[in-house]
Amino acid sequence: MILPLTDDLPDPRIRVVRGAVVVPDQGADLVPHGVFDSRGAFLPLSRARLSRGRVSAVPEARAVEDHLPGTHLYMGFSHTHFGHFLLEGIARLWALDHAEMRIDGLVLPARCDMDMEHNLSHNLGPVVARLCDGLPVRIMHVPTRVDRLVLPSAGFGHGPWLAGTPAFRAFVAKRFAQIEVDGPERLYLTRGRLNRPDQLVDREDEIEAMMEAAGYFVFAPEKFHFEVQLGVFRAARQIVGPDGSAFHHLPFAMRGDARAAVFMRRNRPEVLGYLARQMEGFAGVTPTTIDPRVRPLPRTTPAPLDLDVLRRSLADAGFL
Repeated sequence: MILPLTDDLPDPRIRVVRGAVVVPDQGADLVPHGVFDSRGAFLPLSRARLSRGRVSAVPEARAVEDHLPGTHLYMGFSHTHFGHFLLEGIARLWALDHAEMRIDGLVLPARCDMDMEHNLSHNLGPVVARLCDGLPVRIMHVPTRVDRLVLPSAGFGHGPWLAGTPAFRAFVAKRFAQIEVDGPERLYLTRGRLNRPDQLVDREDEIEAMMEAAGYFVFAPEKFHFEVQLGVFRAARQIVGPDGSAFHHLPFAMRGDARAAVFMRRNRPEVLGYLARQMEGFAGVTPTTIDPRVRPLPRTTPAPLDLDVLRRSLADAGFL
């Protein structure tokens, strides 16, 4: 019997599996993928925590189609979305600082209909460069036998796993210690330059105007190189923005004496608590969290916002 993952992060664990078979996503519900041992037994340690409290399904055993010699670390699960890559793709990299053997490379099981190679060479490339110690990342598109697979437990992830384990937080702190600081002291993180309607924030043009009038620099992180983003985050002393992917790597880079406020832009109230937990865990900063949704509560995304509530909340907390 394979038990589901719990809200508690697993205790740090590293298993070395000789002759492991890495199976990519098979295109079914709950993205079944993972690792089998040399005898054909599925290893529950390889299951991934997905968004909205879901857990990846157990894949069917399939015939091996490829072979990867050497020793490789199972780093997580593929995703081309920047925020999801941070929460799923790098979750096991903490083991790079604890493996007792030389690692030849990193492996990610492929996700159906996502071009990971393209994204790793473009928007996700700087993340890999910062975190992966120069090791090559191999995407497993077919069931592949690996001579020696270093299979760690997840140290980070969606929802209640955002706080990270001490080992994962130490791994991140080490690799984000040196950042070229360059940016304003007051920062508003906008989503107004994104493309999909469901990614946007209600009345954000008005929010941007309000923040600019208060002396904030309006910053769209996705329009800048990852290293530039880190420098801007490290420079800021006051940071305000709607919930979203920027608040997943902001805690990796922000200074410990910074102040932050994050407000809800969609109908997922639990997200604010999770983001606060991550910021507290990685940066030692407890953010102000604000729910400015209009009442009665809407069901649409983006959620209609009450700007008077947002303005008063920011002013009461000393951000305006």
